[in-house]
Amino acid sequence: MKVSSNALGLTPEQRRMYATEKMMNFRRISKIMATRSPYILSSKDLASPELHVELSELGQFAEIVYSAVPVEVIFSMLDRLVQPLFPLEGYSAVANSKLLSAFKGKVANLPGYVAYRPETKQLILAFSGTSSFMHALHDLRTLTHRHKSGRGAVHSGFWGLYKGIKASAIEAVRKALESEDVDEIVVTGHSMGGAVSCLLMLDILRDDTVFDRPTVPLKLVTFGPPRCGDSKMGEYWRELTALRHSKYGENSFKEYLVKGYNDGVPSLPPYSIGYRHFTPNPLYFLWGHLYHIPPSESEHTLFDLQQEDAAENYLLDHPRGGHNYYSGRDLEKFVRRMRWLDNAMSGDGDWESRYKKHVRKHEQ
Repeated sequence: MKVSSNALGLTPEQRRMYATEKMMNFRRISKIMATRSPYILSSKDLASPELHVELSELGQFAEIVYSAVPVEVIFSMLDRLVQPLFPLEGYSAVANSKLLSAFKGKVANLPGYVAYRPETKQLILAFSGTSSFMHALHDLRTLTHRHKSGRGAVHSGFWGLYKGIKASAIEAVRKALESEDVDEIVVTGHSMGGAVSCLLMLDILRDDTVFDRPTVPLKLVTFGPPRCGDSKMGEYWRELTALRHSKYGENSFKEYLVKGYNDGVPSLPPYSIGYRHFTPNPLYFLWGHLYHIPPSESEHTLFDLQQEDAAENYLLDHPRGGHNYYSGRDLEKFVRRMRWLDNAMSGDGDWESRYKKHVRKHEQ
């Protein structure tokens, strides 16, 4: 017996939380565009706790680039911003990292940055998702652009954004590799940032000298990304992945595409007009748990859960899912708090007191 992911009720606290949403969560798009898989998820599909924790930590880096406050300022204030009531409360992985560079693309000022995690020796390259009107215009440019490989086509809007930031991102990673002890390069992004991440990784797979260190293991981690190419590009991606594995080993490249319950973005642009995801084995975040999706179901974006595995999930913080609730965190809250922080810091005097007063008034 299954439990539909539409079956959850909301507590009064949860209704108040959802009433404060300001960002697009694409639940209506999910209802219209998403396809429901006949495959019923169960405990046997659960990802390992280790993988769940790792991807959740990496998701922190994909989220903070949305901030109204520049990334450089965020990292200069980490000790304060990770305290209770502040925007980075609970962002422990970011708290233990350091910023190496921040940059913006030549097209629509798309933000990106490179950070280093000393504990894991990971170099993190993160791209922002849609955070401006100009970004949204590029999202809507769904006509395909013939890829330079000649092996298929890509989304013209995402391609334009990627081309505008590619040189800065590659140069930042090259410089970081010269200064840090790196065991792995992670490329990550949420939403549109995930699509840009995929296009960069496609170039890296095509030319393993892009970063001047071809043997450094690579990891692609995207959260709620839209489709960014056609089926031929997907086939080419899998060929390149197999080639890298045969050349440098299975651990030389790992890819994780995480879709979330009620998030309509991974169902865009539509499958019906030829778009596909590149990663053949995505994951699904549902009610606080991370599940592996069978390859045959990789293009579906709605899944139900076996009843016996669903009972424990009814009291989670974000039962309705949506585009901004990955890894058990509330991106809405982060963005909201960052705006309050930006406003508080723009005045004279004790900005911390002004900020905390605002948080307590509106959240407590």
